[in-house]
Order: sequence, then C-alpha cells, then structure tokens
Amino acid sequence: MATSTLKILREINDYTQEYVAEDILGISQSTYARLEQDPSKISAAHAQRLCDLYNVSLANLLSEATPIITFRDSIKENEKNGNVGYQHHNSGTNNFYDGDVKLLREQNEILLKQNAELMELVKVLGGKLNGNM
Repeated sequence: MATSTLKILREINDYTQEYVAEDILGISQSTYARLEQDPSKISAAHAQRLCDLYNVSLANLLSEATPIITFRDSIKENEKNGNVGYQHHNSGTNNFYDGDVKLLREQNEILLKQNAELMELVKVLGGKLNGNM
C-alpha cells in the first residue's frame, strides 16, 4: 500500500502522530494512525484542521497521488507556504533546521568580523612596509 499524503505531510513537517492527533485534532494517536492508513474516514473538521496545519488544499490533503514536494530557498518560506504540488525535488534542503541556520549565520558574522580585522592589519603592515622603504 502506498504511503498516504497525511503521513508524508506529517513526516516532512517533523510532527509525531501523537502531536497531530492529540494537540491538533483532539483524538488518540491510534485513531490518527488509522486515518493515515485510510484517509477516506477523516471528518470534514479534522481535514480542515490538517489543511490549516500543513497549508495545503483539501484536494492535496486527500489526494491518493504521492505529493511532489518543493523545498524553497528559505526555510521560513517553506514553513509558511506549504510544499505540495510543485515539481522540484531537493532531498537535502530539509536537513537544515532553524538552529543550524542560526548557528551558521552567527559563525559567518564572526568570520566577517575577523576578515575585516585582518584587512585592517594588512593595511597597517603594508603602510609600515611602504614607509620603511
């Protein structure tokens, strides 16, 4: 049996069945697991909550076709704009989490400052060398 769109969307967003079931839908994890196996049993209210959670249309949520996922350049844009229905695969993009991106930005800032300090040092040393010649 093919993996349901419900399961794919949940896993892409790094949610557990327990979180989606209890915190979003107000049902048990085992009930939600059955919905992932047979999405035709989902109520309209639960379907709407999942559409809102994943930012997808009802048609995409309940589609039997395997969704095509697009990862955009920005992680925030991915979270905000839903990723279903576009034809572009990039399996590596979702491996970076906000914490990783934040750490990389901080490291980049440190390197930029160090680079600026080194450039100033080169100017000073270059001036001393030129002055001694």
